[in-house]
Amino acid sequence: MYGFEAISMHNGWAMALAGALIVFSGLVILSTVISQLYKVLDFFEDRINRYKAKRSPSANQDLSNQPESKSDMEKRFLDDLDGVIDKYKVASEPLGDTFALADLYRLAREMDAPHPHLTISYLKQHNFLFPMGDGIFSWHQ
Repeated sequence: MYGFEAISMHNGWAMALAGALIVFSGLVILSTVISQLYKVLDFFEDRINRYKAKRSPSANQDLSNQPESKSDMEKRFLDDLDGVIDKYKVASEPLGDTFALADLYRLAREMDAPHPHLTISYLKQHNFLFPMGDGIFSWHQ
């Protein structure tokens, strides 16, 4: 006995239907879990935020004795544009009158300047750095 006759004789159609239902049910469950995953992540994020808020210093503590954070230093650094330009000019003096932009990026990283890419991009856009061609720049006089 071969073919459809053998399938019918040994309950093959019922097994095929059961297999398809199992796979389909698994896919439905998986899609439901994925679609509701954001709720689980929000729950854990809220718990983490509450934990951090509980551990953060209260408003009653004196914060003046604490050292200044790096983000505060970055804000001051970027607010003082003349100071930024002066620091970059001083840092680029060893490079000479004309220098490769890659060298200026390297120097900015060495002097631990915050956001060197953004700062140098700003200096280029506002004509503080004058392009000489082939990635060579000089300070606008």
